[in-house]
Parts: sequence; structure tokens; C-alpha cells
Amino acid sequence: MGKEANKITYSRIAEVSGISMATISRIMNNSSNVKEETRNAVIASMKQLGYDTSHLEAIAAKSNDLIIFNIPSLDNPFYSLIIQGAKASAARNGYNMLLNQDPIDDRSIDTFLALLKKTNAAGLITTNCISRQNLVKLNASIPLVQCCECDSTLDIPFVTIDDVSASRNAVEYILSLGKKRIAFINGPLQYKYARDRLKGYLQALEDASIPCDPDMIIQLQEINYDMAVSAVFQLLNSEKRPDAFFASSDVYAAAAIKATRRTNLKVPQDIAIVGFDNIELSSMCTPSITTVNQPKFQLGLLSCEMLIKRISKEQIPISNMYMDTELIVRETTQKRSPFSRFPLQ
Repeated sequence: MGKEANKITYSRIAEVSGISMATISRIMNNSSNVKEETRNAVIASMKQLGYDTSHLEAIAAKSNDLIIFNIPSLDNPFYSLIIQGAKASAARNGYNMLLNQDPIDDRSIDTFLALLKKTNAAGLITTNCISRQNLVKLNASIPLVQCCECDSTLDIPFVTIDDVSASRNAVEYILSLGKKRIAFINGPLQYKYARDRLKGYLQALEDASIPCDPDMIIQLQEINYDMAVSAVFQLLNSEKRPDAFFASSDVYAAAAIKATRRTNLKVPQDIAIVGFDNIELSSMCTPSITTVNQPKFQLGLLSCEMLIKRISKEQIPISNMYMDTELIVRETTQKRSPFSRFPLQ
């Protein structure tokens, strides 16, 4: 056995190898910005000194160190922290990460598979809406982990949240405020999150013995602020004016605030609003948005950690992970006082 890693002295390695301590530090921290011959020289010097170099040799032996991270759109701020989390895990484990926003559907699947082959990618993380058939094709070609969006019936690991439960509890909170006519602003139904958040909304109404009114559901085809403002404005000026909105994203919740102001109604006195995701926008709005927080950084980080285990072919069972959410209460549901947090799962 070699010496313990925590007893490694960079100055001794520098003396033997003739390489600067700064460069040695980069190598020890799995930086990719080091020449192969330099890395090998440091490993040889460490062996000469009796240090355990198995971890560094495993990294040096990797022929491919690229992870592809596929997202639906760069315009959606929801993905920012997820990407940061995945990138942090990749860097810590000696991998580079390439961001890709191509759709993965029947028309593009062959082109995307060719991209994976051309880049010699080691693994793939997807947050996109992908059909069952194409997920199977991808998983047969490359180590794959699903993040947020997933097909839970497949033998492909994923990290996500329980959207049904989180949404149901958020609507139950709105009902506890005495609101009865709760409208729902939802995104494209091809996404799992949109289908599941709709289920949660409907379950909460059913549990409260409140009939579902289809006119109270605003179903949008994309995450578009202006479209949401227009749709909410129309509903607020109809005979079926709601007294609250539950939005499947904070962007929609912000749109609801703007539309409510246009109708000279007050938030939260006349209209309560709850969003979803807890992106930065939710705390920057006036009034600030009560929202469901997703652990976005952790979603990305754990997805990448799970993928790296698949890449390294560790003998672990296919694992699926549901992360906890919490309701962050802010000004769109209460008049004043700092925000409060309530676990949802």
C-alpha cells in the first residue's frame, strides 16, 4: 500500500519531478488543463516517493472525458443552476461538459447519435422531452441519466422531483387561504412536469370537493411570458374571474402579476399567486412570488454523479432518485413579513 493521500507533500513531488507546485495542484484536482506528459511525469514521481497513484492513473487512462448535457432551451432560466451542478460534478471527477440544446425526436435521433459518436462522448444527461423509443436507442449507445424529465417505466436511471405531490400540496396551501376559484397556468403537455403538475392540481381540487372547471385551466404551448400575460388578462376579465392562480413555472406567475395589475386588482388581497421552480425571478418580482422550490443545483450534481458511476461501470443497481421540494411563502400570498419555508415532501 502507498502512503495516505492526505500526507502527500506537493513540495517533495516538485523536487523529484521538477514540475511546479501549481501544476501539481491542478493535476491532483483533476484539472483537464494539463499536458498528458506532465501528468505522467507527476504520477511517476509520486510512485517513486511511494504514494498511491491509482486514482490519478485511472483519470489519465480515460480515452474520453466528455459529458453531453442536453436541454430543451437556453432561454429558460430554470436550467441555469442544474447546469452549474452538473458542471461542478463533472469538473470534480475530471470530465468536461458540453451543453447541447438540440431536440431529440424521430427526425433528429440519428443525427444526435452521430454527434455522440463524433465527439467520442463518455456519457449523456438529458433534461429534454424524449420518446420512450428514442430513450431506449440512446441508452443502448451511451451511458445515460435522465434529469427532471424522465420515463420512470424504463430501466434508465433518473433524478427528478414528485411533481404531482408538490403541486397538490401547493394548491392545498392556496385553498387554506380561503381561495376557492383557483386557476392553473400550465406549459406544454408533452412534458412530464406539465402533465404531473396538472394531476396534482386536479387532485387537490377533488380532495376539497371543488368541481374542476376547464375554463380555469390555461394550457400554453410554450414557456412564453407575453402569451401568459394575454391569457391571464382574458380570464380575469371574464365572468369566471378566479381568486387565485397556481402557475407551473415562475415565469407564468410573473405574467399573472402583470395581468392582475392591468385589471386594477391587487396581489395578494384580490388575487393570490403561487409559482413553481424558485428561479431568481421569483424573489426579484414585486410582489415577490410564493413558489415551490426545486433543489436545482443538486438535481444537476446528482445526475452527473450517477452518470459517472455508469461510465466507470461500477456494479450498482439502476437507481432512481426523487428530490424533496418545499414551498417558499412570499408576498403573492401574504401581505408582509419575510418568506417562510414549508416542506412539500
